[in-house]
Amino acid sequence: MCIRDRDALTASRELNITLTGRAGGMEEKIPMCGVPYHSVDNYIAKLIKKGYRIAICEQVEDPKKAKGLVKREVIRVVTPGTTLDATSLDESRNNYLMSIVSLEDHFGCAIADITTGDCFLTEVDKPQKLLDEINKFVPAEIICNDAFFMSGVDTEDLKDRLRICIFPLDNWYFDDSLCQRTLKEHFHVNTLEGLGLQDYDSGVIAAGALFQYLNETQKTALSHMATIHPYTADKFMLIDSSSRRNLELVETLREKQKRGSLIWVLDKTKTAMGARALRSMIEQPLINKDEIINRQNVVEELCNNQIDREELREYMNPISVSYTHLRAH
Repeated sequence: MCIRDRDALTASRELNITLTGRAGGMEEKIPMCGVPYHSVDNYIAKLIKKGYRIAICEQVEDPKKAKGLVKREVIRVVTPGTTLDATSLDESRNNYLMSIVSLEDHFGCAIADITTGDCFLTEVDKPQKLLDEINKFVPAEIICNDAFFMSGVDTEDLKDRLRICIFPLDNWYFDDSLCQRTLKEHFHVNTLEGLGLQDYDSGVIAAGALFQYLNETQKTALSHMATIHPYTADKFMLIDSSSRRNLELVETLREKQKRGSLIWVLDKTKTAMGARALRSMIEQPLINKDEIINRQNVVEELCNNQIDREELREYMNPISVSYTHLRAH
């Protein structure tokens, strides 16, 4: 993989690789650097962890038939919230991308994991409630409108403490009509009522911007993202960020490690999907009595049927989720 111009200076510094140059008709040489193609994923993963977005370009025509320079195009943009590299992802937790639109008196919020196809949206009316949602999902990346930076949310704290990358998008991404049209086209519906989104005006804007961003970066049909689930923030128990840290639900307070946390004690799951489901249950406790009782009944049924339970565990044991099939599509 070859990198040139100012990007070469950045890549050379961040990846600690040799910076070279080539003549370009000017006094100074054009900065260039490169990495072997067979190990490019490792270098991309390093840049992603540092918060960079990487455009992947490839030749799109036969060099033998090309007249002059061979045509190249960006085939995909890799970002912290859209990476598909299995080596840089933890299969026991979701890799979320969050879209936030800040309006006059409330926020629209959409959350998606393109590796699993999960997609949600909601609305909140106060910055603290939005922070609760951010702390609940801990996305790898947030995309937002410019107004979000003036909403009272401490974005620097999100970057430093939670290591979330935050990228503002142009205002046209959040155009109401465009966002509605984007969602209708993606989910193949004539009205948003069919998706249950009629009461989520700002959530629709956030979701529409999210899917436009995914279309631009992934350059492929996102057919596996076939559903979107609206929810109200008060459907789950409110756990503020301080309580989450002190309760050590998914990581310890000091070392920030899973070992020693509540999920470390409870997690005996056999699959990545099960691990993610358990994590979601811990981070988003139910408050509806009927839903809690239903979950208890399910657990009781499995606890009382040891043979069926062990048989299910045996069947599930070899199941694994590969992220590479998404790249192939």
